[in-house]
Amino acid sequence: MIMRRLILLFVAVVVSATAMAQSVDAMVESLSRRTISGSHVRVVEDSDTRDAVSVVESKQRTKVVSGFRIVIFSDNGQYAGDNAQAELEGFRSKFPHLNAYLVYESPYFKVSVGDCLSMEEAQILMAQLTPHYPKAFPKRENIRFEELYDARREVRDTLLTTPTEVIFEEN
Repeated sequence: MIMRRLILLFVAVVVSATAMAQSVDAMVESLSRRTISGSHVRVVEDSDTRDAVSVVESKQRTKVVSGFRIVIFSDNGQYAGDNAQAELEGFRSKFPHLNAYLVYESPYFKVSVGDCLSMEEAQILMAQLTPHYPKAFPKRENIRFEELYDARREVRDTLLTTPTEVIFEEN
């Protein structure tokens, strides 16, 4: 009897250690499987438990990095919100491959674009945007990893699917 309890304790520790990196569903499934000895764990969870764990997991996944975005619009006038929305839509139609954000930082509505990790990257982006937005300027912002990853993936996918033409010239 004592040996069986020790084995169950050992299995529970191993399962819980590996389950910590998994989702709640995977952990419940792992615990409910029968072991070699035929024992298993029945998991009964409170209705709020899953919600609480989901909140904690989402906060752990939301990591940020300090970076830069280019502010292409900033206004605090009477119709600033409407003008910012129009500017955002216009930008997205011109540059669909770049992330764009409308934010309200009292008392200004701002449209910032891009997800740059360094000032050099922001300056390169700003040089491309200046002909369309002459008042654009870089601004340090926190960038979520998800936004950064999505932006980089879109650029990579665009580069991989864009046909390139190679021209060979003979001298």
